Amino acid sequence: MKSNFLFYNPTGFFGLFKREVKRFMKVYIQTLLAPLLSNMLFLGVFGGMLKTRQVGIEGVDYLHFLVPGLSAMGAIFAGFQNPSFSIIVQKYSDTLKDLNSYPLSNFEKTLAFVLGGTVRGTLIGILTYIATIPFVGYSINNPLIFFGMLIVLSFIFSSLGVTVGLVLNNFEKMNFLLAIILTPLAYFGGVFFEVSQLPGILSKIIIANPLYPLINMVRFGYLGVHEGSIAIQSIFISIMSFITFFIAFLLLKKGVGLRN
Repeated sequence: MKSNFLFYNPTGFFGLFKREVKRFMKVYIQTLLAPLLSNMLFLGVFGGMLKTRQVGIEGVDYLHFLVPGLSAMGAIFAGFQNPSFSIIVQKYSDTLKDLNSYPLSNFEKTLAFVLGGTVRGTLIGILTYIATIPFVGYSINNPLIFFGMLIVLSFIFSSLGVTVGLVLNNFEKMNFLLAIILTPLAYFGGVFFEVSQLPGILSKIIIANPLYPLINMVRFGYLGVHEGSIAIQSIFISIMSFITFFIAFLLLKKGVGLRN
């Protein structure tokens, strides 16, 4: 069957993708401006209070250390929220099941939702970086890695957002997952502090945090310094990108959440 092809209907795919982008652009105050201001408050509060704090990286002050962490955190949350919110809203309006009748392959449907979240997450990450330029300057050690990792981060968590949107059926459960699991993982993934500087076994435990290598790679692109093995972390990120998207694709293919 043609519907099993990866790209059965490119025109329809771009139409669904544009719908997802236009959806969050129409309410940009909520989807773009609000998280950007939230990140700037983090920079103001933590940067203002701890700007003289010593960072365990020679030649790096705390404000410069904070910027890539905030950019990564913005990309993570925005990438996750976009598809999960979109899918659950369609469940409330009883229109998600119409996705079954779209002349698109399952791959195209999944990719359209994921790329919509990827665009939003990447925008938040880049806008956060731009907003910090007046405070720390515009210098980036490796722009390709820095901006590339913001895209990868957004892609991974947008894929997770699709999975969560399909599996869960209300905003309360989604917000619980965001507040109780994703937010602590992000905070303890090295956004505000160097994980390796934690005392004793705590540093070893937190290194097992799956968000740690993601945030560390963004910081590596921005500062040119890193904790741990870049090769191992790069392999982990590649595997995570594939697995998260494949799970989202598999759930959508099986029709999870698409039927009454």
